[in-house]
Amino acid sequence: MQGASPRLTGLLLIAPALIFLAAFYLVPLGTMVEESLRSSPADLDPRPGLSLYQFERVWGSGRSWRALERTVRISAISTLLTLVVAYPIALFLFQLRSFWRTTILITIFVSLASSLIVRNYGWLVTLADAGPVNQLLLALGFTEEPLRLVYSEGATIVALVHYALPFMILPIYGALTRIPPSFVEAAQSLGAGPWRALWGTVLPLSIPGIFGGTTLTFAICMSAFVTPLMLGSPATAMISQVAAEQFLVQLNFPFGSAMIVALTLVTFGILLAYTLIIRTMFRHHA
Repeated sequence: MQGASPRLTGLLLIAPALIFLAAFYLVPLGTMVEESLRSSPADLDPRPGLSLYQFERVWGSGRSWRALERTVRISAISTLLTLVVAYPIALFLFQLRSFWRTTILITIFVSLASSLIVRNYGWLVTLADAGPVNQLLLALGFTEEPLRLVYSEGATIVALVHYALPFMILPIYGALTRIPPSFVEAAQSLGAGPWRALWGTVLPLSIPGIFGGTTLTFAICMSAFVTPLMLGSPATAMISQVAAEQFLVQLNFPFGSAMIVALTLVTFGILLAYTLIIRTMFRHHA
């Protein structure tokens, strides 16, 4: 726009994105927060209007606390395992020739389009009592009878790692591509072997990608619903399942909304602490 200031031009350019975020994120989130501050007809809350009664119920509910603790634990373990699996894959992609790298990247992108429910059914078949995993364990003599692998925390973690792998691989690979090859060559010319160059040069420079991948993966795991519902059990329920029960079975929308808001606050709190730790590490090594 001729005569418009750069600030106004930039604001007009991002206006559609801001409107989209406000309509589909801020408004629903604000509605849920407002609902969490109300009392349902079955509640014995003498305070009129908005109050923190529902959050007090979440705080005092042993089931909610166990589900929330289980959610954080499963998400942390899944994120760590995803990083352990994804980093070598991203490093392998970084070292491949252009044709094979492009082929594998396209495969990763295509996997994102596959149905989550189909993936979970695949793990149900794979981890079933008569599935290939148990058959292999029986054939190798590691166990005398099929192990109970499905409907457990372990099955949920395996499926979450499988689902989150692309979200971890791509940020790490992007960070690796921004590392100048001369840095690794300089480390090797100074006598560093392959492992020393990896730990002393490549790994520190890829921390931005690791941070992005772990942040995204942890947030995805914390909000998971379908995967723990299909592969877990009532004894391994995550907080999203407990909240869904309040919405769909008990029809207690204020209490369910309070659980979701509490989950959101816990997730943001953990990610904020993680961000501060990473920044402190960068300042310390700078």
